This record gives sequence, structure tokens and C-alpha cells, in this order.
Amino acid sequence: MNRSTELSVISDKVRTTRDSRARVIVLSGLGGVGKTAAVLEWAHRHIERFTEGQLYVDLADYRRPGGVELAEVLGGFLRALGVGEAYVPSSFPERAALFRSRTLAQRLLVVLENADQAAQVRPLIPGSADSVVLVTSRRRLGGLITEGAEFVDVAPLNVSDSKLLITRMLPETHTRNQDAVSDLAELCGGFPLALCIAGAQLAVHKQWSIPRLVRYLTGDRQRLDRLSFDGEDGVRSMFDAAYCTLPVTAQRMYRLLGLHPSNRFSLEAASATVGITVADADEVLDALLTANLLEELGDDYYQFHDLVRIHARAMAEQDESVDARNSARLRMAEWYATAAAVADRAVMGNGRWRLGSHTPRASDPVFDKQSAMAWFLGEQANLLGAVHEAWRQESFTTVWSLCESLWAYYYNMKVYSDWIETHQLGTLAAHRCENGPAEARIRNQLARAYIELRDFQSADEQLTAAVSVADEDIRSLAVVHESRGLLFGALQRFAESEESLRRARELNVQLGSERGVVIQTYQLGDMLVRAGRTADGLRTLTEAMTDAERIKDDMCAAKVRIALGSAYEHLCRFKDARMVLVPAVRSTRQSKLPVKEAQALEILVRIARQEGDRALLLDSARRLVELYETTGSPLVNVARSLLEGESP
Repeated sequence: MNRSTELSVISDKVRTTRDSRARVIVLSGLGGVGKTAAVLEWAHRHIERFTEGQLYVDLADYRRPGGVELAEVLGGFLRALGVGEAYVPSSFPERAALFRSRTLAQRLLVVLENADQAAQVRPLIPGSADSVVLVTSRRRLGGLITEGAEFVDVAPLNVSDSKLLITRMLPETHTRNQDAVSDLAELCGGFPLALCIAGAQLAVHKQWSIPRLVRYLTGDRQRLDRLSFDGEDGVRSMFDAAYCTLPVTAQRMYRLLGLHPSNRFSLEAASATVGITVADADEVLDALLTANLLEELGDDYYQFHDLVRIHARAMAEQDESVDARNSARLRMAEWYATAAAVADRAVMGNGRWRLGSHTPRASDPVFDKQSAMAWFLGEQANLLGAVHEAWRQESFTTVWSLCESLWAYYYNMKVYSDWIETHQLGTLAAHRCENGPAEARIRNQLARAYIELRDFQSADEQLTAAVSVADEDIRSLAVVHESRGLLFGALQRFAESEESLRRARELNVQLGSERGVVIQTYQLGDMLVRAGRTADGLRTLTEAMTDAERIKDDMCAAKVRIALGSAYEHLCRFKDARMVLVPAVRSTRQSKLPVKEAQALEILVRIARQEGDRALLLDSARRLVELYETTGSPLVNVARSLLEGESP
């Protein structure tokens, strides 16, 4: 595709002498006109310019009914820049401020696709004048002129360039008739996607000539107005032509995948949606790839072009019954529920109490902890869509059980917007099922999101409702009282926090859950220390330490040791603090828990300074620098300055 003009314009605008702000270039034009291709081509040609790397996001993946979830976009950018999860702020303003400061001295390329408002772009502009932001949009986004933005209009290819693209794609025997090539170029309206599909059809159907294809495309057929680009109905015709030449099985696959929540899906999700085996789905998807109706992303993942997906969905509405469409959507939602249940177990272990039932099957995905978290991250938009589809199909058990499994992802990655949105439906779904314990469970998980966001009133409302629907289920009440204890602790209502945590511990004793008892004892002791009752907290933490060692739960023991070390520090019992913190550092390092290891080392640094132990101070500070650099902690400069001050 010849976009040399646009590429040159981008380069000229980037080179222009400007003030101390990052360069912002907005490429605007109709959907399918080639904006993304131009941006990616420019990025590829200038990759060496951006020494700190490139950040990419398709804002359409984060678009919700209320707008784009920019907090989640910023969270992803901060993680890509090396900021550890524990140091990614929960609020949007804090994330925006950290992104700005984090990028002040960096040379970055930021690509923002499918922006539809200037406000979606502003928080994602790096702080460095050496950075460049390339934005694609169907709108011009004139509001960005206040950010010094430059604008590039990306028009459809002219007939000459369209003919050149066709000539490059097809053998000479097809393109000798230049009048027919011109007719095809005009019919495709200059949209590269339409031109590529035309070329693919002629490549697959070698017996067709260009005049034959032109006659087919200009036939009097029903068209879909929403696939029309301001009268450019050649694009719509081309999609119909591609669809009609597919085998019957591929047509059905195409239609039903148009119902998928996003344009990106896996081979397994495709097979479940259509209701065929993975092997058969692999073969049918190949037909869509050959017709250029699908893009292969690698690792058995595929993606529709936005316009292709619209057409596929329209074909489903046209050629599939309502029952058939609903059945496909339900199969899809149930597959995501199954996969999420497997991923949840990989992340959280089998010992976690769960209400949702899942019987392992040979066809289940295979995850370890790392791959499960990567799957959750990659499927975020589809998981949200699956919850909504299950709700629309009134598969309420699927809704709440999927929410239960999503705890592993939302709690660890702090995806607050999706967490709240899905769990609000989950509570309603469990209520529709008249399943009190399930409703209590999901309300409790929802409350934990509100606690972390410091929306304490909403958290209290959810926990109050959870108690009322728990049906005296002891496990449900135990987790709700635990969350109440954490809520009251965050509010510094320590007496009420103590009462709730003690109640949660009593319920775990009744259940015979030794691990639950250890966790509640540890949380109680930690709260007592924060409440200023250090001696009481120390006794409680010592009890938790004894129990954690007895049940051989190394991670619980490490958490208790860190809390104990903090308590001993407050009491100036530095020798005792060392005795618990050193093994805590060792076990957290072995288990690859850098945030917990850093917590233990931070206390050791303070103790070393108090005692004048220079060797311990230097050793702990060096390791803290390594951990902070690895996790992206904003405290890394503090640790470095500490080292510099102690160095000879």
C-alpha cells in the first residue's frame, strides 16, 4: 500500500522544532482506510529512535457504556514501564500523575488506536519532549490542538494507488485488462481492506477474471447500511462477495464468531462458540484466513478487522435464528466460565473455598500460575463480555460462578472497573438463583473492591446485605466478618475491627479450617499493632506464627514474620526482629514474592540504622535497590541515596 505521503508528513511533523511537550500526531479518517497500517509502518521504520520502547493500546478494548476506562489503560502502561503491581495506584488521578512523572526522561512512542474524544488522549501523553504519540481516530479530535497536536487526514487511496496495489497482489494474467482493474479499484472505494479481499478472492478462485468479480460485486443484492462508509458501498459489496464464496461450514463459523464479545478470540473459544471440535474449528478457521476475513495473531489466537466483525454479526442476524444465536452466545459464555475456573485454581490453588462447581475434563485449558494470569490479562474484554452474555441468556449460575473465578484476576491485578461491573451483575444473578451463600460470596468480593478504592459506604452496604442473605452459612459469614474487620481497620475503628476479626476466627474454628484460623489470627495481630496495642498484637502474632509453622504454610508464616518484625521494632526488640525477618526474607525470595521481601528488608534497614550495623544496612539496601528496580517501585531512588550515603 502506497502511504508514502502520509509517512513523510508524520516524519516532518515529528522533526518540527516545538516546545517542551511530546509530539502528538492524530491520523483521522474513515474506518478501514488504512490509518493503522500507516502508523505501524512509520513505527517500524523509526523503531531505533525510541530508546525506551513503544506503548500500544486499542482504546476500543477499554470502551464501556460510560466511556473509555483510562485508569485501566494507564495501569497497563505503568506495568509495561516496569512499575510493579503493588506500586500501581488504585485511583485514576494517581495513575495519571505517576505515568507523567515516570515518562519525564524517557524517549517513547505511544500508539493510541480508535480514540473518539480528545479527553481519552490527554492523560496518555508522556511527560518527555522526546516522545511521540500517534493517534488514530475516525474523528479529527480538534480538541487536542491545546496539546499542540498536529493532524493528518488519511483519505482512501486514489485510483492510481489502488490499481498499483491490485497489480502487486495479482499475477499479470489477471491485470492485463487495465480498464477492468480501474473498475475494481473504483468499486472498492480506495479502502485497502476491500482491495485485499478482492485480491484474495481472485487468488482463491483462479477461474474468475476481474470482470467476473466486478459483475458479481455490482449485482443487485441486499446490502447492510451500517457497513456503508458515507456512500462507499463498494466495501459492503466486497464483504458480501467474500462471505458468499466461503464453504458452508466456514460461513457458519464466520456468522457465529461475529457474536463474540470482541474481535479477538482463541481457537478454543471459536470451537466452543460454534459447537464443533477444536480440530474441526482449526480447519474451518483456515478457510477464513485464506479469504482474508481473519487475521492470525499467533498462539492459536485470531482477530477480525472491525468492519469484518460488523459484517459477520449482520450475517448472523440475517441467516441464523434467534435460538441459534442465543445458543452460540451461551456456549461461548460457558466456555469462558470453565476456562476461568481452571485459571483461578492455577493462581489461587485448590485449597481456596469455592461455591462454583467444576469437574475437570481432558479438554480443559492447561495453566500454571504465570500462564493463567497472562490468560486473564489477554482475555479481559472477553471475560467481561461473557458475563454480560450469560446475564442476557439468563444463565445466572454461569454469571455468579464466573465472577467467583474472576477474583483471582481482579484482586491481583486491581481491575476495578470490570471488577465492580461484573460483580454487580453477579450479586443480582445469585439472587435470581435464590442462592444465599453465592450472593453473600459475590457481595463480599465486591465489597473488597470498594474497600481498596476507599468507598467505605458502598463496601459497608455490600457487607450488610451479604450477612442478611448468607442463610447462616458459616463459610459465608466467616469471609464477610473478615472483610468487615478489614473495613473497620481501614476506617481506624479498631474496636469494631477486632470484634469482626475475632468473630471470623471463631467461625473458622467451627469449620475446622486451620489455614483460615491462622489468617484471621495474623490479621487480628496486625490490626492490634496498627491500633497501637503493640504488646497485644505481638502475643497474637506469636500465636499465629506457631500455628502457621505447625500446619507448614510457608507463605502464611512469612507474612506473620514480617508483621512480627514490625511489632518487635516498635518495642525496640531489635534482636528478636532480626530473628523473624531474616527467614522471612529468605522464604519470600525463594517464593519470588518481591513485594513481601521488600517489606521485610525495609524493616531490617531501619533496625540496622538504629543499631549502627553498617554491614546489614548495606546488604539490605543493595537488595532493596534490586527489588525496587524489578518491581518499578517509586522508592528506588530513596534506596539508592541510602546506599550512596553509606558507601565509603
